[in-house]
Amino acid sequence: MAAEPFDEDTLATYQKMFNLSREELNEVIAVLAMAEQEAVGSMGDDTPMPVPSQTIRSPFDYFRQQFAQVINPPIDSLRERIVMSLQTNIGRESSLFNIGPQHANHVIMNSPILSQRKLRQLLGYSMFADSHAFIDLILPKELPLPEALEKICAQAEQAVADDKLILILSDRYLKEELLPVHALLATGAVHHHLVALGLRCAVNIIVATGVARDPHHFACLIGYGATAVYPYLAYQCLQDFARQGAISRQQQLGRSYRRGIRKGLFKIMSKMGISSVSSYRGAQLFEIVDLHDEVVDRGFRGTVSRIQGAKFADLHDDQQGLARSAWDPCQPLKQGGFLKYVHGGEYHCFNPDVIATLQAAVRSGDFDRYQEYAKLVN
Repeated sequence: MAAEPFDEDTLATYQKMFNLSREELNEVIAVLAMAEQEAVGSMGDDTPMPVPSQTIRSPFDYFRQQFAQVINPPIDSLRERIVMSLQTNIGRESSLFNIGPQHANHVIMNSPILSQRKLRQLLGYSMFADSHAFIDLILPKELPLPEALEKICAQAEQAVADDKLILILSDRYLKEELLPVHALLATGAVHHHLVALGLRCAVNIIVATGVARDPHHFACLIGYGATAVYPYLAYQCLQDFARQGAISRQQQLGRSYRRGIRKGLFKIMSKMGISSVSSYRGAQLFEIVDLHDEVVDRGFRGTVSRIQGAKFADLHDDQQGLARSAWDPCQPLKQGGFLKYVHGGEYHCFNPDVIATLQAAVRSGDFDRYQEYAKLVN
């Protein structure tokens, strides 16, 4: 998992499989690494919800962050940073009323976002080399998603029975004849399965995935049970930026990227007045829009989902569509168009045609022009 840099063709395959666009590369990952904070954008979202969208959207887009609905912010993540913490412990948890020497073997990290060095250390012989289990999220294409989740949960349960302390959910090793299960679905399913069996506190879940790129993605994974996240594809993209000379700061890009993600996580936690990431982990502080109950009940039980939408079959079809593009070397990386309007990309309510016809109608006073504008808007 903690691997050497991908070659150009392999990197392109992974980027297409995990629905990474050029826009996201340049406007999200590169900005996080250079500025050590999220890019500044206009407020509001004029794109469709995931289900009516004409493009393949990430499952993360179905999740909307909750916030404490008060006039003032519950906590200021910048000025009150001294009382906020992303400290993450790797080790066996215990009851506060029954702590003994057997619970003292913990590794304390300053963040749930793992670097390659930290992951190597955790899995090294001096730490958890013999007490971790690798669970592959890459499964046969013909396997329905519910059955794939059942298989992953069964492996997690067996690992706990074998006294493993760390579960590593990984989509790192792509194969053309196999299909990855989305890391968020797998994390939520494993977390709830272990909670139902009363085994969740016995293990730590590390998610090594290519789908996590911006703070919202990390917040979703942590909010649905991940102890720590290793975003290997983001690091591979940063390595590629440095190799091409596309980013002037070629030193410590990974560290700067993690700082940007940490700042984003602080901001998300502060919306609910949460000061410690241990209180956010597994809290499911999201509202789901456009996911069917069969998906919610399997992986995100207890989360509010008022509008039905995509089922397991729809999510499986999306993954198959991404796979067809990923393994076709003639298919270029998508430009994107989610953050900014791109011709042929995601639909935006405020697109050039709408703006041009509105301006023409206002300037001319021609009712026919207005009807043309109304038709475009509606």
